[in-house]
Amino acid sequence: MKIENWNGHEIRFVEKASGDWWAVLVDIASALSLVAREVNRRLPKDVVSKHPLPTTGGMQEMLIVNEYGIYEAVFESRKKEAKEFKRWVYEMLKTLRQTSGLESFQVFRMLDKEHQREAMARLREGLHTPVKVDYIKANTIANKAISTKHGRSKMVKKVDMTPEMLVERQKILDDTVSLMATNEKFDLNLPISQLIYNKHTSSGV
Repeated sequence: MKIENWNGHEIRFVEKASGDWWAVLVDIASALSLVAREVNRRLPKDVVSKHPLPTTGGMQEMLIVNEYGIYEAVFESRKKEAKEFKRWVYEMLKTLRQTSGLESFQVFRMLDKEHQREAMARLREGLHTPVKVDYIKANTIANKAISTKHGRSKMVKKVDMTPEMLVERQKILDDTVSLMATNEKFDLNLPISQLIYNKHTSSGV
């Protein structure tokens, strides 16, 4: 465990795995003038975990959140310093990772897996009767769009994408999932792939 200080607030970080640092939720909430239980209620379940930590009352199971969860909590805060806090978290986690020897591209891969799970969960909730082909379609559209955007003649598999491509792909996947859900909800019969390609590439596909 590492204890860091931001504007007088002590933030405890726990290394769950090599280079994978999680922050104690109550510390994040306190720094952002939020209520920890309310933040926990709104966060996706896969970004929150429990970890035994020493307290004045002995060892206790504390809620901890990963990097994605920290940034999600920042969005809930109306505190003017929230953006400054977000930048501080980024630099702090970067420093902590460097001490554990985790390369930056591994961090991108790790965070992208979190986003992928959340996007597929939103697709599952947005469609009435989702089937495997729906998940394949959403990912294929995102992969093809980002590949075209980066001038690739063939679709690049997600595992072969650069960190920059992965970051940009997240927005495209989010748009694709939202559009697919809206299309079914209102029975619009929209050309999903073409709309995504037109929006995220210079010339469409």
